[in-house]
Amino acid sequence: DMEAMIAAVLGFLRDLSSPILRQPLDLRSLAESVTDGFADRGAPVTLLPGDPLVVDGDTQGLKALIGNLVGNAVAYGGSAEVEIGRTGDDVWIHVGDRGPGIPPDALERVFQPFYRLEGSRNRATGGVGLGLASARAMARAHGGDVSLANRPGGGLVARVTLPG
Repeated sequence: DMEAMIAAVLGFLRDLSSPILRQPLDLRSLAESVTDGFADRGAPVTLLPGDPLVVDGDTQGLKALIGNLVGNAVAYGGSAEVEIGRTGDDVWIHVGDRGPGIPPDALERVFQPFYRLEGSRNRATGGVGLGLASARAMARAHGGDVSLANRPGGGLVARVTLPG
């Protein structure tokens, strides 16, 4: 467990200090590769249909961002539904689930490194608390952000916005 935690911390620090390498990429294809990977392992993950959406971004960084959000939705919400689109000059990625959601007072706190709602630090019940911090750092490195909101009727949606 300690080795896994140290590896996660080192990866997080490496992600924060590495320059992002922007190149044109199809965000939908990137999301499809992530969702297909989860589906291949038996996770109930859906990518809603849509047109290709080309953005300038770091392929590995955005793939990790989407992977973190989908992984959380599957782990804590039982499934993930991913939708991608464009509004004006921005592109967005929504990753939703139908799990228990998050208490409103914790919606922002969960982005702090090492903060976990499940406090036992048992690796069987979750990671070390760096996934959302890493996702937000990557979105912000691209000039965007990540936010969370409880869904009407239950569940959570992670909303990523990026300059288009």
